[in-house]
Amino acid sequence: MKVSQRVRFITSATALWLTIQSAGFTTPVHAQLPVENVSPLQAVEKIDNLTKQILLKEIEIERFNLHYTLTVAKQGRWKGWRYATFQEMNGSLNLTGGIISIWNRGGNLHHSQGVRLHPQEAANYIPLIGNVVGAGAAAGEFGINTCHDLIARARGFSPGAAVKRVAKLKDEVKDLMTQRDELIKIEESDPSLSNHVLVDRTEGRILKNMLEQTLSEFARYHVGARKLIAFQQMQYLFDVGKYTNNALGFHYAFKSLNEGNRIGNGRAGIFFVVAGQLTIWAPVLSRLFARGAGALTRRSTRAIIDDAEKADIAKLQNDLDALDELIRAGVASDAALATLTDRQALFEAHERAFSQQIRAQEKKDAQAKLTATQNIAAGAFVGGDKTACGVLFLIPGFNDNYRSKTERAGRVTNDLLFTSAVVGLPATAFSMLDTLRIQIRGELERRKAQRAGKLASQIALTRLRELDDMERRLKAM
Repeated sequence: MKVSQRVRFITSATALWLTIQSAGFTTPVHAQLPVENVSPLQAVEKIDNLTKQILLKEIEIERFNLHYTLTVAKQGRWKGWRYATFQEMNGSLNLTGGIISIWNRGGNLHHSQGVRLHPQEAANYIPLIGNVVGAGAAAGEFGINTCHDLIARARGFSPGAAVKRVAKLKDEVKDLMTQRDELIKIEESDPSLSNHVLVDRTEGRILKNMLEQTLSEFARYHVGARKLIAFQQMQYLFDVGKYTNNALGFHYAFKSLNEGNRIGNGRAGIFFVVAGQLTIWAPVLSRLFARGAGALTRRSTRAIIDDAEKADIAKLQNDLDALDELIRAGVASDAALATLTDRQALFEAHERAFSQQIRAQEKKDAQAKLTATQNIAAGAFVGGDKTACGVLFLIPGFNDNYRSKTERAGRVTNDLLFTSAVVGLPATAFSMLDTLRIQIRGELERRKAQRAGKLASQIALTRLRELDDMERRLKAM
């Protein structure tokens, strides 16, 4: 490039840069305002404007939080009933097989040769079908959760994107707060503005507390969503595992009858024992996995969590009380009183929303602990029974004395497998009744909450409308 061409290029580039800068395109909304030549009276107006900008940013964060909770870890209206229906089908077929086995074997305890082959085969392939249905339903729900997660990610609510979005907004709010603090220092230089300084300092603490509460809200939603997804997905995987093992157990029990080789009972016993142990440990391990997922999520959001952990609703309430006292003391001029009163109403609306969320979360946590205890106890009972059933299959299957064609071997095998059916029947019946109980209780609680307008989706949509109204009021100030 020739020297003259270089000069023209540099001149053109410089002119373009000056044009862009003069248009204000190079300065972001939250960039530092020039405060060197701002007078104390000018600072009052600029502080008021910055307070409005900070509130609008905090409303933006809260609106994002609400859209996040409506989109991520989405639970369909009929998800629980859908899964329960398939598991009730599974339980019904297992119960049918158990009843057939008790009737057929129990009626021939003293003469095992009287056990009818075809009904006993049916007692195995009927529950086999049920467990295939159960495993398929669990795999289907796993896939639906995965699909919902992919849709949420496509809408910009992936864990990484969500954290970046909120962290960016947090940094913008903190930049605005820094500018505001600098302007308050200028305002303090004029003794006649001491009342303004008192109000602005108090509002500054409220804005800081609100930011911490909003970040704490995101942290609760974000960590809670990842824990819920991790728990459900792990639970579905355990269900696939235990129902698959049950199906394989019934398959080998059927083969043992069909082929006349009792070693199949031993193989069936292995799968039944594995299924029983998975049933026992699934509630415990799923929750441990979810807790680990929550810990990892907290670590990945440390930039936000650090501020969120400072959130203290009591501090916010105290600062709101202090602002109310200042207003009652008449520290604001008549011209500023209307705006300040409007802002106080917005602050109090935020505080009420945060307090309600905290109380709802505490209630939810207490209910979750109770549910976890019940699930662990139920898993121990059902899994223990299933393990015992498996052991009763192992004995005649792997003991050479009971694999022969003698009358004693046939009688002992029949007695043990009859006992296995008897032991398994209460566990199957309990699982069916417990599944039904959980769904009915959940439906009653849901309808009660719906009538009161306290469903999570209802609360979120109501709050979104409130935020839209707040935003309009702020922009009109």
